Amino acid sequence: MSYEKEHFDFCLNQVRNDIANAKVGEGLVNIKGKIYSTVGLRIAKLRERFGTSISVRFAVHENTEDKVNIECIISLDTENKTKFLANGFAEKKRNLNFITKTSAVEFCQTTALGRACASLGIIGDHNIASAEEMYAAQDDSDKPKIINQNNGMDI
Repeated sequence: MSYEKEHFDFCLNQVRNDIANAKVGEGLVNIKGKIYSTVGLRIAKLRERFGTSISVRFAVHENTEDKVNIECIISLDTENKTKFLANGFAEKKRNLNFITKTSAVEFCQTTALGRACASLGIIGDHNIASAEEMYAAQDDSDKPKIINQNNGMDI
């Protein structure tokens, strides 16, 4: 095994451990008894360990009046090449709820990024869906407030 791969695996395991050791209210959210990590926590920990050697890019596959479909691609930039690591997709109908009516592209970007991180094993309590994704899937009457203390955003 090369040093580069060993170093990558070590850093990725540190990201996973950081999220596993996070607390509810500090990037983790309890929704109906299950723990979900926010996309903000996932990407913050990824950047903390890998810095700018991780590339995150988005491809818009569809952006119509009816729906949005976006892919997030995470790559590792090395001295010699860019290596594909993971991807994630999100598709939302614009008329689904208030969030998708006003910010469908942004919501799909967040969801796709969360799913790409999950493809790398960067999750909370074995849940691929992010806190933001689960929050949007709930009825309005059931929604808890998500506070991501890593970047100060309320969702």
